[in-house]
Amino acid sequence: MAALKPSIFPRRLQAGGHVRVVAPSRSLAIIAPEVREIADARLADLGLTRSYGRRAEFNEALSSANPRDRVLDLEEAFEDTSVDAIFTSIGGFNSIELLSLIDYAKIAANPKIFCGYSDITVMVNAIHARTGLVTYYGPHYSSLGMRDGNEFTLANLQSCLFSEAPFAVRAAPQWSEDHWFLDQDARTFKPNPGIVVIQPGEAEGRLVGGNINAFRLLNGTPYAPPLEEALLFLENDGLDGDKTPVEFNRRLETILLQPGGETVKGLVVGRFKTESKMSLEQLAAIIASKEELAGKPVIAGVDFGHTMPMATLPIGGLGRVVADGADARFELIRY
Repeated sequence: MAALKPSIFPRRLQAGGHVRVVAPSRSLAIIAPEVREIADARLADLGLTRSYGRRAEFNEALSSANPRDRVLDLEEAFEDTSVDAIFTSIGGFNSIELLSLIDYAKIAANPKIFCGYSDITVMVNAIHARTGLVTYYGPHYSSLGMRDGNEFTLANLQSCLFSEAPFAVRAAPQWSEDHWFLDQDARTFKPNPGIVVIQPGEAEGRLVGGNINAFRLLNGTPYAPPLEEALLFLENDGLDGDKTPVEFNRRLETILLQPGGETVKGLVVGRFKTESKMSLEQLAAIIASKEELAGKPVIAGVDFGHTMPMATLPIGGLGRVVADGADARFELIRY
């Protein structure tokens, strides 16, 4: 686990900014043209231009480019002075291959926004751990290609990347877990019951986390962010073995068993997919079993991760949780 480094906050985006799309996990080649068109229109609405990494569409083993090609695209994006922000194309399963190949000095010397989620959990946390750069657990470039129901995602992205003013991450009016990328006309939206209190309390701390399966892959490595007095946020993707409360329970346990796990300030849990079969009662029982979380605030049902829409959260930024009775608030203070 890396030693805690002072947080470096990247420059905010503004109209006229330039976004570079890279593919550190699965290839950009698998993103349909119509999804790219919508994503480009969304970026244009924000006043941003877009370019692709030179190797982003390489598509070899595991639907990815060679690890060193992926690293070259990443480092070139950070060193290119015309680039203001870097978005990942999509998630996947193998961005962890890049961690030992990256020249973190190049990133530290050229701090800028880096955003993605899911498998990119390992990268946003590793980059923060090794450099202090605040990174962002938020939508991929491909996520912006969702045609309908994306207003919350875009508004939160804009709040987090264009502004420095503190704001609350509120519940989206409705949410979806459908495979929108397969059929944009076959969508199902559900009313959002809102953020719920699992354990009461109030805490403020440096945010680390992301997808629980990917985050725990960093356990015991020099790329894991320090957990000391961190405010942890975790979500479950609901894929394959991730569908059970049993898996969420033991993965949470492996994280809390890491050095500093007993000092975390609190926990923010993302919305579970229906197929995960996680009830609030089961989640409450899991949380109550963790001595490391005793007396600390825990909230759940927050809109980030693998249900849509999603908030953008800063790795290394400062957050606050207030869980008082039925009232749950999650605020980003510095990001």
